[in-house]
Amino acid sequence: MLRKVLILLLILVVAGGLGWWVAQPDSVSTSPFGNTANPNSAATQPTSGGSGSLLNKSSGTGPKAAAGAWVPPEGDPVKRYQEAKTKQERYDVISNFMALGHERNPFMLVEALKDPDVSNRVYAVESASALTPEESVHVLRQAAINDQWDVREMGWSLLAPYPPELKAGVFAEVIANGADVSLEEAFGEMGRQPDIQLFDTMVTLSQKSKPERQARMLKEIQVWLEPGGGEVPQFKSVQEVLAWWQKNRPNYDEYMLRIDQ
Repeated sequence: MLRKVLILLLILVVAGGLGWWVAQPDSVSTSPFGNTANPNSAATQPTSGGSGSLLNKSSGTGPKAAAGAWVPPEGDPVKRYQEAKTKQERYDVISNFMALGHERNPFMLVEALKDPDVSNRVYAVESASALTPEESVHVLRQAAINDQWDVREMGWSLLAPYPPELKAGVFAEVIANGADVSLEEAFGEMGRQPDIQLFDTMVTLSQKSKPERQARMLKEIQVWLEPGGGEVPQFKSVQEVLAWWQKNRPNYDEYMLRIDQ
């Protein structure tokens, strides 16, 4: 009997204690997962400025267009060059169309040789090195008669390794249309390695030159013939040279040296 009474008293004590604990308004859970009493509390909200925010970490990580990405040019390169307003715009037209590759690029570079800014002219000649030799000669012909020394010098540098048959076209342009200063430069370049094709060019074009240019060319022709060996007459006109050369040309090798001695 006594045992039953003690058990009943124990149950009443425990029940009273639980009722008191539930009645407390500020009770804190002792759950091992932390405070789960209020799922909307500030501690569980993402903040835009907090270092732990997922929104903040992902901001700006998506794909972006590369800054300064190259955009292929469109249209006719010559027209685009003519329409460009500033030095830099014209430079960019050359750069972009050369990077693209366009059949009208040689004509664009020739147009650029008229640029009021000399540096753009020089850049145009430099750019001709990216063309085929046959295409670049179209540019170098005009560079050789340009009124700016820097442009001509760049042109001669690019022309130097070309074969005589391509050089001849550039020298022909100078003889026909170049100023005296260009002609003297051409003679200097031609004389670096005398070649019979270049001599043919001089003799042929001298026939149609102006009288004052014929006199200068006659002097140069005489200079070319004397180191070759053999007897060379002192010519009085380029017409005399032509008649003599037609008869004696077989006696010279490709380097203008006599082979009949």
